[in-house]
Amino acid sequence: MKRLKTKHMDESGALEGLPLYLIILVTVAGIGTAIVVGWMMGASSTELGRIEIDEDDRLITTQSGQTLRIRAYDQDDNSLEGAVVSLEGCEITEIKETGSDGEATFSNVNPHLPSNTNFGTIKVTVTYTGSVTTTRTAQISVQHS
Repeated sequence: MKRLKTKHMDESGALEGLPLYLIILVTVAGIGTAIVVGWMMGASSTELGRIEIDEDDRLITTQSGQTLRIRAYDQDDNSLEGAVVSLEGCEITEIKETGSDGEATFSNVNPHLPSNTNFGTIKVTVTYTGSVTTTRTAQISVQHS
């Protein structure tokens, strides 16, 4: 009958010829690598990349009932749902959230300018919170109709 060899630790702390500190080093390195890879995977969240205003909506008049469409895109240029879009200026203060298509539509926009002013601006602010909060701004020019 053949006898199986059993693994024993010798007096120097070696296991089958490997020093104990080398075994500990390999274990710690493996755990450290797993932690770093997990951290890097979690860091790749969606962020606000850019915003877009239709060419026709960049200059509007004081006529009533206009529709403005603001689109938000992520860092990979995909439509971004859940971004907060605000319009402020020319007696307009409105806030909407982008839908699944990345668009916020403002209907019946009716900007006003003081009688002694021919031009004004509406500030567009888009904010999105991913791993950090990101804000992009643009302007819509307004002129008397």
